[in-house]
Amino acid sequence: MKPYKSIINVFLLTSLTACGSLEKKAILLNIGDTKEQALKVMGSPDDRQLKGDNEAWQYCQTGAGFGYHDYRTVWFFQGRITGINSYKSTRPASSCVTDIKPIRWEDAPDTTIEIRNR
Repeated sequence: MKPYKSIINVFLLTSLTACGSLEKKAILLNIGDTKEQALKVMGSPDDRQLKGDNEAWQYCQTGAGFGYHDYRTVWFFQGRITGINSYKSTRPASSCVTDIKPIRWEDAPDTTIEIRNR
């Protein structure tokens, strides 16, 4: 009986640690952080789109919750983070990458970044 209990515990622990990991990573990012800092925290993006000095990186997590995919869009202007957006997809029988939304540049956050030394 004990081996089954251990297997169930490992499965539950693995399932629970996967929940919300994009959210937990994105919380570590700040406005004004560099692309290098974003790469270090979030890893390589699943989708990357460019328009002039603007850049948008999209990340997705399959099975983030019960029946949905979790997405984060990290917005950059001149190599610095200007904002982060999130959305979810619940489309049945879809994969994480096939439901990445095309970037709407009019939705990009304001590109004014003020960094103050403390």
